[in-house]
Amino acid sequence: MRHYLFPLIPVVAALLTVGCQPSVSPDEGPLRNDLLKKTTGPAVVGDRIEFAYAIGTLEGDLKTVRAEATLPGGTGTGFDRFSWYTNRSTGVDEPLATAGDTATRGAISTANILDVATNKAITLRYYYYPTAASQGKDVSFRFSVTSSTGKEVSIQSPTYRISRMDMKRSIVLADGAKAYISLADMTAYTKAEVEQNNLASKIDLVYIYRPTLGAGNYAFGHALVAPSNADYLKDVVLPTGLAKPRTAIDKRVDVKDAQLRGTAGFDVYIDDIDLERTTFTNVADYAYGMAADQGAFVKTADGAYAAYVYVNGVNNTAKTMTVSIKRLKLN
Repeated sequence: MRHYLFPLIPVVAALLTVGCQPSVSPDEGPLRNDLLKKTTGPAVVGDRIEFAYAIGTLEGDLKTVRAEATLPGGTGTGFDRFSWYTNRSTGVDEPLATAGDTATRGAISTANILDVATNKAITLRYYYYPTAASQGKDVSFRFSVTSSTGKEVSIQSPTYRISRMDMKRSIVLADGAKAYISLADMTAYTKAEVEQNNLASKIDLVYIYRPTLGAGNYAFGHALVAPSNADYLKDVVLPTGLAKPRTAIDKRVDVKDAQLRGTAGFDVYIDDIDLERTTFTNVADYAYGMAADQGAFVKTADGAYAAYVYVNGVNNTAKTMTVSIKRLKLN
């Protein structure tokens, strides 16, 4: 269970026995601070970096906190107004309002501490949302706290690299409808949308659902098919002018990703290096029989993008498949 509200100063001082190993200002006086990076995955646009900033004082009251990033974050960056603690009776994490006047201007986030008479030792959450402008760059953070006595202490985080990947979650594909996938756009389109918006040259994958296929009625199911594969798409009326690129598709049942899955419980991630170094030797231009918690590495025919398409869920009745994608531009 997680305990984010610390009742004692010694707990604050001991927070970083493990974690992100920040550098702390040398003041070992009555005002203390410590830092833990809670997220373990790559820093991807569309997700956030989360820190737990622990502060406490034995003299006076906690007054204000500040976080300064070396790169401005996106919408949502800043301190949470709540600390969280685990209710010992229910085992449920519950919020406690501990910060007010939270604000982020540019790269600087601030907050004032509430109920200073009782909040002598607290842990605040700070969220940082990478932006597209920060992709491929390094970011670090300096956190500081001041007390009513005028004292201030600070702590410096390590440097983190912002991923060059793009990520999009929960794209619902539908057989005969939102079935045409553009990796450049990270979007699925209908046949009409492809034709009306002149997108025929941007389609890399086609989604189809067939319970069985072929004269032998062999199990087929949910599939991603490159437009080049005439056999599996012979009963599909493709958009007018659709190019026929041979997108490389490498189905994987053993590759998971916590960010694409969107659930806690394991720390396995696709990172930039996975998409940079994945080889597509002798791979197919289709992947059928796809099921939840599986996926496929894909590479566009022009070599511009490599991606991992993760299957969040399938619905045989509705003939739909929900996917999430991490994509890296290669050239």
